[in-house]
Amino acid sequence: MSLKILLISPIGLKKILGADFFFKLPFLGLPTMAAYTPTDCEVKMVDERIQPVDFNEDADLIGISVMTPLATRAYEIADEFKRRGKTVVMGGMHVSALPEEALEHCDAVAIGEGERVWPQMVADFKEGKLKPTYRGEQLFDLSASIQPRWDIIDKSLYSPVDFIETTRGCPINCNFCAVTQFYGAKYRIKPTKLIEEMVAQVKSVDKVFALKNLIFFVDDNIAANRKHCIEVLNMLKFYNIQWVGQASISVAKDDELLKLMSETRCLGLLIGMESLSEETLAECGKRINKPAEYEQAVANLHRHGIGVKATFILGFDNDDISVFAKMEKFIRKSSLDSVYFSLLTPYPGTRFYKQIEKEGRLLHKDWEKYDTAHVVFHPKKMSIQELEEGFFWLYKKVLSLKSIALRLTRARTNPQFFLPDNLAFRSCLLKMSRKG
Repeated sequence: MSLKILLISPIGLKKILGADFFFKLPFLGLPTMAAYTPTDCEVKMVDERIQPVDFNEDADLIGISVMTPLATRAYEIADEFKRRGKTVVMGGMHVSALPEEALEHCDAVAIGEGERVWPQMVADFKEGKLKPTYRGEQLFDLSASIQPRWDIIDKSLYSPVDFIETTRGCPINCNFCAVTQFYGAKYRIKPTKLIEEMVAQVKSVDKVFALKNLIFFVDDNIAANRKHCIEVLNMLKFYNIQWVGQASISVAKDDELLKLMSETRCLGLLIGMESLSEETLAECGKRINKPAEYEQAVANLHRHGIGVKATFILGFDNDDISVFAKMEKFIRKSSLDSVYFSLLTPYPGTRFYKQIEKEGRLLHKDWEKYDTAHVVFHPKKMSIQELEEGFFWLYKKVLSLKSIALRLTRARTNPQFFLPDNLAFRSCLLKMSRKG
């Protein structure tokens, strides 16, 4: 009889991007782990945004992926399965940062990238030799990647978006970001041939939605390795597929790359602007950003028909209550297609977390509130209440129907993508502000 494995992605029921968020985007992590599971095992996946966990599931091994704001729910699930006599293993960024904590709720933890440790965990479990800790000592070689097993999920239950990874890692090393700690400070690339196989697979599946065959490249910066990016973009020319991705703001100065992106039907890029203060950007380690160049960068992207979703973080040590009015004025005058604000959050494993913990400024370790919509540490230049109230005030201003209409009219890019994006975030944030 084959080994039965249940992989679980927990959900935070009260999160900004929680159970009631309009877009249900498929996660890449667990389908990837399913692909690295020995072929003689039966694998089933449960995404709590789509379906509830059945604790009576006939499974031999339970695997749970854990991000910090979902840790509380992940531990609840693990505890219940353990109570029923099941073997539970856990992995993900939160577990890698706090393995001892996770081990209070499960039988074994995976530290680091799952491709290296998951197959060994499964093999040891089959032999009755499961160890408490598995650590990926080296970063995974992406040239050895295999395609995720999307057959374990019902894609019709998700938004019509396909996730593809072309690179991994980030050398910028912002003090608040867990990416460098988890994925390393050096960019690793997947072979273009493997990426093309994934793109071809997406293209072969017809969808009835307006945004059919939309790809989201999940790389933290798709343009970081310029040569590789150009290879991928030239490959995309042969496929009539729309795509969105993430990049640093420096891409706005590269007209050759922007032209290629436009030719390959790039709808937009998510760009981490983070702050309007050079002092703050220096503080967090993102000197690559120059606020004086933001407007020109957006204009250049728009000139190539590429929309911009800008992300900003509130609550840096240099931020005082004036930051909200300054940000609102900038956004009101801008032609940004979409905006995402988050409250600065000290995630375990980051340099910022270590700093805040050392200074005694953590309010608590209630991980459910580490969702970038709650203040979880003592700010320096404003009160906790001022920071939270300013956050929601700003969101209500920039996501008013008037603000959305003005920005999208100025941008003149792709409303079929960015209008639903704005309205979905408007709906969620209004719900969050009412809940408190």
